[in-house]
Amino acid sequence: MLLMSGCAHDPASAPSTPQRLPAAGPWAQEFGESLALASDYETQILRDGEISAAELADAQARDRACMRDAGYDLQVADDGTSSLSRIDGADLPEMDVVEAVRRRCSHQFDRSITYLFNEVRRNPEKQDEAKITVACLQKSGLVGKDYTERKWRSENDTGMFSFDDYDPAAVQCRLDPLSLWRQG
Repeated sequence: MLLMSGCAHDPASAPSTPQRLPAAGPWAQEFGESLALASDYETQILRDGEISAAELADAQARDRACMRDAGYDLQVADDGTSSLSRIDGADLPEMDVVEAVRRRCSHQFDRSITYLFNEVRRNPEKQDEAKITVACLQKSGLVGKDYTERKWRSENDTGMFSFDDYDPAAVQCRLDPLSLWRQG
């Protein structure tokens, strides 16, 4: 038997849109898109358009606990990168098995929390990525003044750069092009 129920429209429960997330500023669209896919837990964090350091830490702790319950040790660095190993020291199983567990845990607790926190932290005004990255690369001396945003976009699309993209200065420019939080 299929039961259907109608719900009265409650504006407070309507999906958040950029107009309803003024605290997210230029990141309002991304917060709104993330809310559309968010779990109940993530919704509690994202609905005000801000992610505090405490909320980030809690989301990551819950995500790590979920992975630990499945037998994995998930480590997340300050820059949002992560590593994964088996708690028992065994080799990781087939990638599709790991990805299924990872997806299940992240979809409950941290599908977009870490990503949004880091993106807002590294570029709060949501400036053009090519512009701020090229300026950073030029300032670091990795590229000359003739290196253009267009060239960076082309190289970024292919993943093949005309500079050493593993050089610490290049990593700094990728993770924190405005030097707002990370010391290279």
